[in-house]
Amino acid sequence: MAYAKSGPLHRLRDVLEAWRAAGKTTEAILGIDQQGTSREALELALTLFDTVYVTREGGITFHPKIYLFKGASTARVFVGSNNLTVGGTEKNFEAAIQLDLDLSADAVMLTTLENAWSDLLPGVCPASKLLDAALLRQFVADGDVVDERSMRQGDGDPRGAWVASGRRPPRSGLLVKPESPLPKKALGTKGAEAAATKTEAKPPQTKVPGPAAAPAASAAPAKTKAVAARGLAIQIKPHHNGEIFLSVSAALQNPAFFRWPFTGMTTPKKSGNPSYPQLDPDPVVNITVYGAARGPLLTLSAYQLNTIYYEMKSEIRITASPLVSLVPEYSVMIIEPGEASGIDYEITVHTPDSPDYPAWVAACNQTMPGGGRQPRKYGWL
Repeated sequence: MAYAKSGPLHRLRDVLEAWRAAGKTTEAILGIDQQGTSREALELALTLFDTVYVTREGGITFHPKIYLFKGASTARVFVGSNNLTVGGTEKNFEAAIQLDLDLSADAVMLTTLENAWSDLLPGVCPASKLLDAALLRQFVADGDVVDERSMRQGDGDPRGAWVASGRRPPRSGLLVKPESPLPKKALGTKGAEAAATKTEAKPPQTKVPGPAAAPAASAAPAKTKAVAARGLAIQIKPHHNGEIFLSVSAALQNPAFFRWPFTGMTTPKKSGNPSYPQLDPDPVVNITVYGAARGPLLTLSAYQLNTIYYEMKSEIRITASPLVSLVPEYSVMIIEPGEASGIDYEITVHTPDSPDYPAWVAACNQTMPGGGRQPRKYGWL
């Protein structure tokens, strides 16, 4: 495999663990050229696979993608353009061929495919090495392997080159599905669920550095290290005053994504009223709203998004008044980190009329506590 990231491995973890429990084995040869394979992917591969090799050859890019499943009498092979990334396995436009082989009748073809593996093993190929924790630490120290937060534009980023231009890509009319949501266990949700109540979880009041500094690990109550999420999909119910409630449960799962806890404080309009924590300064966001039509219903550029935590009700609220007349309740809001200069977040909203709406609802795999006609849901991407 040319490139690998942690997303598919988190999603396949239960399957891979069951595979191993059944007495089967998994091995991988992964390329580390162009920093295309992440530290998190290699750490997970060492945990989930029986053997992991890495390969790189100076002056040339290791670029094949071959998945081979071999049993006692048959084999199934996928050869194509699909990297072991969420983009390659779920979201991108890719091309691949599936070969179902009989080990006896198709022995010549199977041998050719297996030679592609054996020719790259250490001892045969000087460019390949058996991966272990020490070698991985060395790759990280040398800058050959980086973490996923450091990857400016990961494989499968749906915005592609449009990010640098500060514009959103036009809608093609093709049905484009979001990736499947990250499993709850990949987010370390046990701590958040234990803290949650029927209203919402109350966050810790530990102060952490501002947005420019690294988030404090103590801000996350989860028992396991949270995965760095690419974005959040959340059902919303805009209020008449322009306020939209987000999710404290989600903030507890991924504090760094929200720059949480908020370190600023509101200035009460009336003397004697309480002051509340707020994200300071207001995040600058681009907002695009889609309905039934191909073109957007609304586009807001460089919008200052007031974001406040109301402690008494344990609610995170953003204010986006222009959305009220266009966005009905249970629309799905997708929040992604901004990469254009001066933009903190890219926000896309799909109303229930949007042809993409069902796919985005399916990406919301966690239910928020609270009442109402229908509990809202969210999911990490």
